[in-house]
Amino acid sequence: MLNDTDKRMQYAYTGFSSPSENFSESSISLDEYLIKHPAATFLTYASGDSMVNAGIYNGDLLIVDRSLDVRNGDIVIAIFNGELIVRKLLIIKGEPYLSFNDEGYGSILIALDAEFEIWGVVIASIKKFK
Repeated sequence: MLNDTDKRMQYAYTGFSSPSENFSESSISLDEYLIKHPAATFLTYASGDSMVNAGIYNGDLLIVDRSLDVRNGDIVIAIFNGELIVRKLLIIKGEPYLSFNDEGYGSILIALDAEFEIWGVVIASIKKFK
């Protein structure tokens, strides 16, 4: 069990030690830090490698907020022609596109007759190393 001293968050530097290395902040709740709208938030896993340039890798846990207004450039979870997908939404000259965020994959124009519904905006991706 952690005592109050153990619950303080410390910064771990990836380079040389910092003069501020004695700085620490109070405990942190991942729910409070990552989820602003709990009733409208869900989790899902990423599958595939088409979004690695956006920092989303196969197996990452995605935090998705359904309450946010979708904006140009947001990474979204959507149903597209019966498939649940993760893509970057782009609006180009008034036309909506789904981008893989990787030049090798290109972008897909969302046709007017396409089955398409945005389920939410990806607000975070969590990678587990072990």
